Amino acid sequence: MWHLKKMEHDVVEHDETLLDITSETARKNRPSSLFYIWFASNLTVGDFFLGVVLKDYYALPFNYMLITLALANIAGGLLIGIMSYYGPVYGKGQMEVSKDFFGITGGRIFSVLQFVNTIGWLTVNLIIAATALSLIISVQGTYGMVVYGIGVNYLYLVAVLITLAVLYLTVIYGQKSIKMFEWAMALILGILFLHMAIVIYQTGPQYVNNIGSSWSLYTMAGAFMLSFSYIMSWGPYASDYSRYVKDTVKNRRRSLIFAMAGSGIASFLVEVIAYVTAANINLGGNETLNATLTSIFLYTFGYFWIIGAMAFFLGGLSANSINLYSNIMSARAVGAKFGKNIMIAVVLIVITVLSIYFYSTFANYFEGFLYVLDYWITPWLGVMIVEFFIAKKKTTSSGINWNPVLAYIIGIAASYPFMDTITSFFPFNVPFYGITQGADISYGVSFILAIVLTILFERFLPWRKNTSAIAA
Repeated sequence: MWHLKKMEHDVVEHDETLLDITSETARKNRPSSLFYIWFASNLTVGDFFLGVVLKDYYALPFNYMLITLALANIAGGLLIGIMSYYGPVYGKGQMEVSKDFFGITGGRIFSVLQFVNTIGWLTVNLIIAATALSLIISVQGTYGMVVYGIGVNYLYLVAVLITLAVLYLTVIYGQKSIKMFEWAMALILGILFLHMAIVIYQTGPQYVNNIGSSWSLYTMAGAFMLSFSYIMSWGPYASDYSRYVKDTVKNRRRSLIFAMAGSGIASFLVEVIAYVTAANINLGGNETLNATLTSIFLYTFGYFWIIGAMAFFLGGLSANSINLYSNIMSARAVGAKFGKNIMIAVVLIVITVLSIYFYSTFANYFEGFLYVLDYWITPWLGVMIVEFFIAKKKTTSSGINWNPVLAYIIGIAASYPFMDTITSFFPFNVPFYGITQGADISYGVSFILAIVLTILFERFLPWRKNTSAIAA
């Protein structure tokens, strides 16, 4: 009996990723732990390059951009907070919770989308983190001679392997190791990005003069939706981490607040820093990733550029530890029965291949594929919010719950005419591209429609048998 209890304890403590429902004994985290988990995971290179893209496509005067980014990150952070609210209630990962509303089969479809989503972000962060590390290893180009005659491509591969090894160690022991790692990264990255903010502040009025001098409602809308689309894309991850918080009304609310604050503050800070940095050193355009990172490091850290490179390397690890853990969770939600080590090995091989393939065309990959990939998330979030807070119903259906699924499909289909990002990166036009002047408002359209349609369908369409009401 003692051995059986010990085995159960070991599974809960060290391999809880394989469990559908988190046991009460494993719910030891405080809601405040969500703050530094989301704070560290958003002090990252992905957010930084989003700021660069904002400068290239939606250049606004500094004050207007400050307001726009603040509003976008409050809205996106709120969605992460709401999804974190579900964790203590269900004690399940986010995509497992999704099955309760869409049905087991329907939920698995979204789990596949989340699996692909995490693969995409794993690849982005791996490319940037490994590039930063390879610059440290090589000390070449702007910094000096090539070491032992080894070219950067070979060093990039070495850096990829090192990055993957460290990433594996942060995830293998489950959420406990991630929590400890993110706490350390919140401290280290917070100091490094604070230094970058101080450097920019010390440049004086110059940073304002180097940014766009005019604005329009369309430009502000485009910048808002781009920033919002980034931060809200963490929504399908949220309860993967809040499920370790004990379920009380107070803890639910605190989980919402800490997740919202951690993600929103960090994302806002990094995007502003990146926006101003890009304006002052003319980042963007056709520069290679190496050249872009080199410019950033030299501008913000000068002689101590290696500190900047380490910030980007660690930031990539911080985001990817979250991505890899949730990738495993989504694979389990799809129905994968492989052991954790096998799943991690397969995922690491896939993202290694993708990082090598997309390394030379990183800008197009980052700006195009991932933004289009995020289209599926906002209507999903809208349905999830209605099902929990308004319909207040839960199902044990093994198939597809058609009310929320139809609301989702119609919502995303109706938003297609507003998907201007598609026109920007793919060779076909959407109907309203000229009307919105390049501002992609499809995220808002699909989100609102999904909410309205889910409410209507749940009240008037009898296609789903609802069971056991849940308290909200």
